[in-house]
Amino acid sequence: MFRRTLTVTRPTGDYVDGIWVPGTPYTFEGRYSVQPASPDDMQRLPEGRRGRDAYTLYGEPELLQADANAGTNADRVEIDGATFEVGATQEWRNGIIPHHRAVVTREPEQ
Repeated sequence: MFRRTLTVTRPTGDYVDGIWVPGTPYTFEGRYSVQPASPDDMQRLPEGRRGRDAYTLYGEPELLQADANAGTNADRVEIDGATFEVGATQEWRNGIIPHHRAVVTREPEQ
């Protein structure tokens, strides 16, 4: 009832001879409740992102954060015309309404 349809861009790629080669990103839509990020949510973010505008999203499908060990980049979500990067995620499987939680931060202006 409170979820909005948001556009998500997911980067792709693969390792070629041990080097990460970015692929063509793809977009999809998901339904999320968009809430202001709490101080606790902000603490879950990596250093350098805590001073940015942030939201906490609840919904499906799962959003992916960057994984430096795997060489992957984070999903990007468009909210009200601005681009936000996924900084922290958590799966919520409580048996009532299973969903995913993600804290997103606004990307700096280019």
